[in-house]
Amino acid sequence: MATARAAAGADLIVAALESRREELIAASLHAIQSRMSAYRQADAALLTDVRGHIGEHHDLLCAVLRRGRPAAGREFGFVGRHAAMRARRGIALADFLEAFRSYHNVVWDAVVEASQESREAAGEALEAARTVIRHIDLATTEASAAYLEAQQLLLADGDRVRRDLLEDLLAARAPGTAAALAAARAAGLEGDVRCVLVAALPNSAPEDEGVLRLAANALAMAIRGRNSPLAVTRHGEIVLVRAVAAGERALLADPLEKACRKVASQGVDLAVGVSTVQDGVASLGDAYREASLALGRVAETGGVLSLPDTSAFEYLTLREDAVARRMIAPEIERFVVEDREHGGALTRTLLAYAAADLNAKAAAEELLIHVNTAHHRLGRIAEKTGCDLRRLSDVIDLLIAIRLTDASS
Repeated sequence: MATARAAAGADLIVAALESRREELIAASLHAIQSRMSAYRQADAALLTDVRGHIGEHHDLLCAVLRRGRPAAGREFGFVGRHAAMRARRGIALADFLEAFRSYHNVVWDAVVEASQESREAAGEALEAARTVIRHIDLATTEASAAYLEAQQLLLADGDRVRRDLLEDLLAARAPGTAAALAAARAAGLEGDVRCVLVAALPNSAPEDEGVLRLAANALAMAIRGRNSPLAVTRHGEIVLVRAVAAGERALLADPLEKACRKVASQGVDLAVGVSTVQDGVASLGDAYREASLALGRVAETGGVLSLPDTSAFEYLTLREDAVARRMIAPEIERFVVEDREHGGALTRTLLAYAAADLNAKAAAEELLIHVNTAHHRLGRIAEKTGCDLRRLSDVIDLLIAIRLTDASS
């Protein structure tokens, strides 16, 4: 008898839900758009897909109620197609599930209304509520799993496309696929656009490559321009390629250093090198070599070395050059080594003196020391090296020695 009553109640609910199918679908779509801006801004194609998705869920719920047993997992196969579209359109999982709940709220109200149509049938109709609740729980679980699977496939596919695009760009080839061409356009990397390349390495390889991808995203967000940079993780390294607008100075050191501090707080210490600005994507192979050179200078200590933020003089002394080292006078090399062993006060004074255009007073103010102390230190440097610090050529010889000695230490 109880089974017959439950069946009668289910029939009543099913009849109501089936007769109101289009009305309930429209009400659900309206509720979804009212509650979430992502759907209010959706185009016609996405809204058509949402409407179809609601309709398929509605029909499955009616079938479950009519037969009185839960849906099998295979009956939710249609969810994957719709979840994939949401992921491609950038709809977040939270919004995807919230849309799902919006439909269920509309359906639940319809079930309650159906149970009140007849006093005699009210009790029997509400018996079917358990089936509805169980179906909603199962459907939500299946929808969440389908979305996450679609998102992972999308991420994997996107990573592959970006890696292939980077390989094409570094080899001065045109993008090899339509997907790669679209990714290049999205990053603004076409033709003779000016661009800069960033290479980064963690101080130790993370166990989970997802950690490296999060670090890449943080760096990309920090240097975002008109377009999001192409961001790729490969072979344990991060490579970013950023388009540079006409007239823009690509001074990326400060934002990259801030991003590195943020990433370090999450357990990943990075060393970062930045290339000079290139005139066109065809030069990105050279840019990668430049960024790798800069990265090599900070690989052990960490931090950022950005060539656009570096003077030509500083760049020329980045490389370990045996010929240049042999050209340094022995007394100058000995002075640099001994001063470093004693804390480097004289070297710091010389660098401040050079940065102040050979103005001892300005150097003293920068170092927060008395001008007499600055003159005394400069005198000691001249005495130890035999250089005349009033002559630019002698100062340059000292600066080169300091740079090359630092580079080899």
